Amino acid sequence: MTSNNSESLNVLFKRDQELPILALIKNIRTKLQQWFHNRRRESHNCTSMLDPAQEVKLFKAAEAARKLNVEPLDESCFSVECARHTAYMVDLSDGTCTCKQFQLESFSCEHAVAVAMYRGFAARTLCSPYYIAENWKAAYVETIFPLPNEVEWEVPDHIRPFNTLSPPLIEPHGSGRPSTSRISSTGEFFRPRRWSRCKSVGHIR
Repeated sequence: MTSNNSESLNVLFKRDQELPILALIKNIRTKLQQWFHNRRRESHNCTSMLDPAQEVKLFKAAEAARKLNVEPLDESCFSVECARHTAYMVDLSDGTCTCKQFQLESFSCEHAVAVAMYRGFAARTLCSPYYIAENWKAAYVETIFPLPNEVEWEVPDHIRPFNTLSPPLIEPHGSGRPSTSRISSTGEFFRPRRWSRCKSVGHIR
């Protein structure tokens, strides 16, 4: 999970974090149940090779790719020149581009799309199978059911002895209110906020 997705989930369940643990888990399960149902329905209505969001993204990349100039260097390496006379190197043998977007997202950047158009093959073939509509459908094929009443639970015999265990002892925390912000994991980074007017970063509105 990326840092942006982690932050989105943290904001989504920020109020729920103050609830008892069982209520928090129930709310998370309810939200996942809703997401799975909606995305399962959307995926089954998809008729394209890629999921609709990626089809739109690829279309925009193709529009930009038509303005680029491609020059072959060898059988697999190509130089793609932009309008600002900036050249990017695309290597089809290992799926890399000096813009880094191609290998970071495993999705065709506009430079890779330009090379695909130059060579005469579909740019979709350069995208990771992760973006294929069939895999999108497979990701949400399972159904998340609501948890039944506790008296209806079917607990396996080898689990029953553990039901009598007491919760672990928790030492009291220090003085002051506990922090409600998530601590960033090692390697996480956050995009700096950019002001919409001047497009610069480092200050607030």
